[in-house]
Amino acid sequence: MLQLVGQTGFAFYILSAGWTGSRVSFLTIPIMVAGLIKYGERTWVLWSASYEQRSKASTSPHHNILQSISDVQDYSNISDDKLLQVSYGMFEMAKSLLAGVSTTAIEPSILAKHQEETSNLLEKMSPKDAFKVIEIQLGFMYDLLYTKALVSYTPCGIVLRLTSFLLTSVVLVLFSLAPHNVHKYSKVDLCITFSLLVVAIVLELYAALAFLFSDRTLVWMRKHNFPSLSRYITSLLIHRNHRWSNYMGQFNLLSYFFNEKPMGFRGILELLKINEKLEKQRYAGYRQVPEDLKEWLVMHSKKFWSIIKESQGTESMMALSWRGSVSLRSMLPKDTVYILSTGIELQQTIIVWHIATELCYHLDHDYFTQKETRPSGSAETVVFNWKMSKRISRYMMYLLAISPETLPASGAIGQINFEGTCDEGRKEIASFESKLDDQVCTQRERKHEIKIEASKWLFERHKDSITGENQIEQQLSGSLLSLGCVLANHLTNCLQTKPEEERMEKKWDAIGSCWFEFLYHAGRQSSGNQHAQQLRQGGEFLTHIWLLYEELTLLDRLSTAEADRNEGE
Repeated sequence: MLQLVGQTGFAFYILSAGWTGSRVSFLTIPIMVAGLIKYGERTWVLWSASYEQRSKASTSPHHNILQSISDVQDYSNISDDKLLQVSYGMFEMAKSLLAGVSTTAIEPSILAKHQEETSNLLEKMSPKDAFKVIEIQLGFMYDLLYTKALVSYTPCGIVLRLTSFLLTSVVLVLFSLAPHNVHKYSKVDLCITFSLLVVAIVLELYAALAFLFSDRTLVWMRKHNFPSLSRYITSLLIHRNHRWSNYMGQFNLLSYFFNEKPMGFRGILELLKINEKLEKQRYAGYRQVPEDLKEWLVMHSKKFWSIIKESQGTESMMALSWRGSVSLRSMLPKDTVYILSTGIELQQTIIVWHIATELCYHLDHDYFTQKETRPSGSAETVVFNWKMSKRISRYMMYLLAISPETLPASGAIGQINFEGTCDEGRKEIASFESKLDDQVCTQRERKHEIKIEASKWLFERHKDSITGENQIEQQLSGSLLSLGCVLANHLTNCLQTKPEEERMEKKWDAIGSCWFEFLYHAGRQSSGNQHAQQLRQGGEFLTHIWLLYEELTLLDRLSTAEADRNEGE
């Protein structure tokens, strides 16, 4: 507010100092009013989107979800415009979660009237539609926090926007029709003035189009009985854009060990203390999130929550707090699961499991790629788990290496482990490469084969290096390379008595499920405000997983809280 007052006062001072009393001088007044409207909108939006205001708004009475979904009959095939309605109906819950409001503080009337119809909303949808609902809701949240949507979609905002557009247009017309004495100004000044006015009007028109084709406008059209127009706009290509970046970062620690992309000017970068950050950035990649991965994560969310609901007492609590306990309970002993997953910090878990996943991926590469051993058509799920586990593993490693602020804080131990593991890994790979023929190392077509051979070499060197719990605790203060190799050995040998096809199926299903649990725990331990901040950078994949799971389970948790409250009374 102080900036608004200061900027307005300064602008009026300049206007008064340069006032000549000519007709052109009078044209500056409507431009000043248009500018004041824009700056006032910005101030209003910033104040409304502040954390305190979001928290207050999120505890206000919520929309009845049934108002948006009452006419949905076939949940397996929902049209795009109906998905918008459903998403907007659930948006109030998303606002509460992203504002960090306790779920028990959410208005219990959501459950009171239509408990049975709403409790399994996301479960009734197809996985593809369920993920779309999450994407649309986060799009609504982005508009609310980082655009002027909070103002633009109100009657006052529409009037202000029309006023600003009309004032700018009037100034352009009057300036164009001004008397000939306007031409006493230089051609450069005239060109700049005309350019600024035209650009301002073009931006206003673009904003109007964006407003017309926005999700929120389409919701308003359906709500006010313009369904045909809403469906037509939804079908247009101009509306079929991604609501977020739709990319997930990738970081392969094994490639980092190989030092495949050496940096130049290392000495200068070390003096500037930016060498480590830039080097990690060179190894970061980005992959588009495939639709089948989204569906896979939705199905795992439903499966994970159903297991927790079926569990009782301490077993249910263990599933919620022990990372990997649900996925590995049939494969590894509980103490091993605890030590390798929950008994260490989340960042340490990510490093250990990333190394184990990379090693297992390369160790099983021949099985999944050679024609003689390739799984049959009925086992395509195994191949999918093999590929997606690697992708999620590299995504979590990307978060730790490149974007650690998105993960729950654990002090400096995560960075210490990362640096120690990289140092040991590069030494080990240097030792491995020294035994290879120099000509072989330079053949680009053999690089992938060399990585497979290096993975096998690392696995054999370290798989039995840790045998006791005391040794594990000693390893946690530095490099985690040996611990990752030991975990890979556990995962490889725990099902040796099973046939190979069944062993591979259970192994990679467990690894993929574990990575889902790590994603869930990472999202759950981060605050809603942290997730909201990621939206302005294109949206983080982790935020989608977190919101999906929270909303999938929210109504069940609200029911439990309501039952406990009634018992207390």
